[in-house]
Amino acid sequence: MRAQAEELVDQMTVEQQAASLVMAGVPATGASTGELKAMKEQGISNVFLRGRSQLSLKQTATKVGAITKTLKSNVPEDLAVWVATDQEGGFVRVLQGSGFTELPTATKQGQWSSEKLSSNITQVGEELAEAGINVNLAPVADVVPAKIGTKNAPIGYFGRQYGNTAETVTSAITTVTDALNSAGVQPVVKHFPGLGRVAKNTDTSSGVTDTVIGTDATDLEPFKEAINQGNSWIMISNARYTELDAQNDAPFSEKIISGLLRQDLGYEGVVISDDLCEARQIASVDMGQRAVKFVAAGGTVPLCVNSDQAIVMAKALSNAAKKDQKFAATVREAAVVELEAKLRQQ
Repeated sequence: MRAQAEELVDQMTVEQQAASLVMAGVPATGASTGELKAMKEQGISNVFLRGRSQLSLKQTATKVGAITKTLKSNVPEDLAVWVATDQEGGFVRVLQGSGFTELPTATKQGQWSSEKLSSNITQVGEELAEAGINVNLAPVADVVPAKIGTKNAPIGYFGRQYGNTAETVTSAITTVTDALNSAGVQPVVKHFPGLGRVAKNTDTSSGVTDTVIGTDATDLEPFKEAINQGNSWIMISNARYTELDAQNDAPFSEKIISGLLRQDLGYEGVVISDDLCEARQIASVDMGQRAVKFVAAGGTVPLCVNSDQAIVMAKALSNAAKKDQKFAATVREAAVVELEAKLRQQ
């Protein structure tokens, strides 16, 4: 499969390779004609349904079908257009219309038996697949210690954690990833290396820093098990981790992505970013450079919730690759990893 992916990538121009990496956000209620046209012209073939939608499953399928049909020509060999969303449950449930299960928070899900959790998540996965969605940015693998609880703004405050210990979280996320996979939906385990110990939310605050998680932290256990399981992608947190790389936020950290995640833990699959466009944490970095720095650090798919800015990112990746042979090789490798994943999803 690697050889086939390399062959396909080598038939692509630098611009096509760069654009193939970016995931562009569009409203969950449907992309406009202008958005679709601009994404098609740039070569983008990965989309994230953002916000909240009350459209029914059937209506959503129609909207997703229009996206897929328009962007299909940007993917070689009739491979998939990735259409992702956030269907965790509780407060983080993008698709809320009729036909979509009203899933409770992960904290409540974590109290279910593994059989009940598997059954419910399989149903959620089947609904997503029926709507034409093939990637779910879930489950959350962050461990929020009981003593921190709701004082953890991004996860604990919303009950997005499956439990307060690495053991509980690990058990739940392996059940969830298996269930989503069985339904034909790609799970994404997040937010590496763990977002359960910070106070503030990187979406709305800058300077969000974890001073605890190191290479031997138990917070890594759920991610390690997901890697061993071999069926999920990994999403990188936007926070900074002083014990791992005091100089760089995680999405721009070669030590965290290429070093810890890929070399030390042996993960070879798709590494997707958290939102790189509207997150306050990284607002000081030039928009295009956010994607360049992420891919240079070892990332695969830079996610941007705004399609206009996603196009800026695709152009920046292409321009950087044309100017720097070493970075061109990095973009090519990321495109190979991405197409390999699409081949596996056939």
